[in-house]
Amino acid sequence: MLKFSVAATALLRGVAAGATTSPCDALKAAGLGERLILPGDAGYISEVNSWWAKNGRQNADCFVLPHTREEVATALTALTSGPIAGGNSSIAVRSGGHNAAGFSSTANGVTIDLSPLNATSYNAETNIASIGPGGKWQYVYKELFKHGITVTGGRDGDVGVGGFLLGGGNSYYSGRQGWGCDSVINFEVVLANGTIINANRTVNADLWQALKGGGNNFGIVTRFDMEAVQAPLIFTDTRFLSKNYSYAMVDAVVGFADSDESLADDAFFTFFSHDTDTSPEIFSAAVHVNTQGITNNPTPFDEARSLPALQNFTLVEDIATAAAQSQVAPGAWSYGMTLTFSNDKQIANYVVTRHEEFVESLKKLMAPEDFFTQMFLQPLPSYRWSIGKQRGGNVLGLDDLTNNALLYTAGVGMFSDDAPRDEAYALLMEMEDEVVAFAKSVQGDMEFIYMNYADAGQNPLGTYGASNIEFMKDVAAKYDPTGVFQTLIPGGFKIQNVQ
Repeated sequence: MLKFSVAATALLRGVAAGATTSPCDALKAAGLGERLILPGDAGYISEVNSWWAKNGRQNADCFVLPHTREEVATALTALTSGPIAGGNSSIAVRSGGHNAAGFSSTANGVTIDLSPLNATSYNAETNIASIGPGGKWQYVYKELFKHGITVTGGRDGDVGVGGFLLGGGNSYYSGRQGWGCDSVINFEVVLANGTIINANRTVNADLWQALKGGGNNFGIVTRFDMEAVQAPLIFTDTRFLSKNYSYAMVDAVVGFADSDESLADDAFFTFFSHDTDTSPEIFSAAVHVNTQGITNNPTPFDEARSLPALQNFTLVEDIATAAAQSQVAPGAWSYGMTLTFSNDKQIANYVVTRHEEFVESLKKLMAPEDFFTQMFLQPLPSYRWSIGKQRGGNVLGLDDLTNNALLYTAGVGMFSDDAPRDEAYALLMEMEDEVVAFAKSVQGDMEFIYMNYADAGQNPLGTYGASNIEFMKDVAAKYDPTGVFQTLIPGGFKIQNVQ
């Protein structure tokens, strides 16, 4: 356990006593002046624009980019002991900046940007990969692949490590390893009071479990120690089809969701999109991956593979290359939401049809070339549910489920700052309500909401079950008794707001 230095503590007492007048001044007084980016600095605008979505790009009073866990502790304690504690400013914490809701940025206070904490290392004796929260998966994989190993990480290479793992983490490797958070052996955490602790199966085990899906309610994670797995080249088959073949995509994703462990090395998702840069402008597509590089394993995708493709990319490559090639382009106003429902072909067909109707409604608001949409269906076969419990437990509330499921995500992106964003968002929320109603009508609705895809208006923590909600509240109160992560760091989904 590490604590703040005596000299720094004395300095912060001066901050709290009024020696500084702003949060940014408090950071300077704490010795972090060289880590600050202020308005007017040469790098300020590029820092703002480094967030993936435009609605995540906010002009903080300043950005602080700590390079060590001790500097994270210094920044956090300086801010929470100083002007922010008694004022109207807030703190945001950023890992990769891929959240579209602005959860990792602020326009009224300080953003702690963890991107310099991006080191990746591997200990062959323990088979543990140690990964900084500011890393992005394409670079994490590239470093680990030098050792012939990988971890249960993200598919989009631009996604940050911290948010992905704290929200659960759905991965190509989830068939064998469960959610990404289930592979975390140890979290290194900076608490609100500046103490640096480890949380694992034997030390602070309650915090270890709560961090696996509990988001940013407890502390700032400065290192993830993850169990590594062997990393042979993977097989990827990406196929784009006319929307007229949507039935084949539905059959494939339903088939994967009904699969057993014999397909645990196979991952699949299908998506449907409106994009005028393609022909036709509405298409269906799928990505099939075999993590062992097997190219001819029979799967429910075989029928779709026999259909004429608009485009097809079949590769055997390393996971780092696959992640680098699987990025959603940045720079749009982006809105999305997610639901989970039982693996029911009726519901899958309904959301495909409803997506096409959504596109037509958006066309009444703006020109077809001014927006794009994406709607994903991802299989969640029931054999995965128990993996988390076998690995020490998480807080997602899925351990005892028995039904196969589909993870549904829908969103819209707009490029123009003058786009009718409020109206488009309202249509998205209307579609969410209708999908929920339809799933209920066929007894296929499920409570679980996946945090990493959730809209700000959704309540993922509230879907984890009463016992997990109470557990997370107790853990938050124990490790953050003054409620810093509930009040002064308001971004993200807060356990105190869950009834």
